Amino acid sequence: MSGLFDRTYTCPVCGNKFTSKQVKTSAIRTKSRGKDFHATFYGENPTHYGVVCCPKCGFAKFEKDFKAPLKASEKDKLKEVVASNWVQQDFTGERTVASAIQVHKIALVTYKVVGEKNSVLGKLYLRLAWFNREIQNSDEEIKYITQALQEFISAYEVERNDEMPEKEIEIIYLIGELNRQLKNYKEAIRWFDMTVRHEFIYKNRLLKQYAKDQWALAAEEHSLSKRGAE
Repeated sequence: MSGLFDRTYTCPVCGNKFTSKQVKTSAIRTKSRGKDFHATFYGENPTHYGVVCCPKCGFAKFEKDFKAPLKASEKDKLKEVVASNWVQQDFTGERTVASAIQVHKIALVTYKVVGEKNSVLGKLYLRLAWFNREIQNSDEEIKYITQALQEFISAYEVERNDEMPEKEIEIIYLIGELNRQLKNYKEAIRWFDMTVRHEFIYKNRLLKQYAKDQWALAAEEHSLSKRGAE
């Protein structure tokens, strides 16, 4: 029995009504979860369906954002930049990793047109890194990790007064982990230390433990890299 079902949407840009596949909550079974929050699943991967895309005009956003109302100026700009250049494609059915990558790239266009926060762009780039990891495309994975890192650093610098402390801690931690993945070990250690020392870290004990674990791993990797360079 399929773990997917059809959910109905109305595009806020062109008014098109359509259905798009989502994963049933009862069918979500997590297999593993990485330290950058990348999860693998038994059966359908709900992350692949995280973006909804209108097949008529190309408007694409995270599922939780898709139904949010748009300003008139945003709608006009999306019609001008996205809809007028849209070559009709359909991402409403079952998705492969390749189609998940494509629809998340389309969402990047939508979010950039409306001037979305850096933290949201970072989330998209991070997911693109995950998907390329799943198909073992390391060059693309590194490219998107780098872009995600840049967006999260900007988010920390610009958005920190707009977010809840728990969100800020998550961003600080991810900056550390993405630096570690890019072998920027000193920077990784610095951001992990900031995570552990954050005044509200007591609200997220799991993330505190992650930061401690990854701090130790980054220190070990840094030591090994220095020995290898000798």
